[in-house]
Amino acid sequence: MSTEQGRETRIFIVAGDGDNGLVKIGGETTFSYKRNTPSLDTSDKDGGSGSYGQATIAISPSGNVKLPDAGLVALEAASKLVPPHCVIKIMKGAVVRFHGEVGVGNFSADFPLGTATWSAEMTNSAVPIVDNLTATA
Repeated sequence: MSTEQGRETRIFIVAGDGDNGLVKIGGETTFSYKRNTPSLDTSDKDGGSGSYGQATIAISPSGNVKLPDAGLVALEAASKLVPPHCVIKIMKGAVVRFHGEVGVGNFSADFPLGTATWSAEMTNSAVPIVDNLTATA
């Protein structure tokens, strides 16, 4: 068993019909995936108890600007929509680890003297179709 390499897992935007419209975001250097499930106080006067509520999934990708890039164009276009929703897949090879609708917010780009970079924040806007970051072939 070998360690997981982040470069093997990529984010794709579904920009057309099904997998025919699957576009990789070029220049992607990193993304983080965070699931936050808020605690709920379900206690009453007879005793304390608790549970957890609906999970929010935050995906924050960033990378180097490499134009032309159909994936980055689709991501920027989604960030301008009202509401700013698109469908993404996170894949390692042919294995789908996440597939679902997300809202795209805080899309930004920096153009210093050196390499231009981009970043965005995404949050699930629906229950994911696939949510299994540990999936293997």
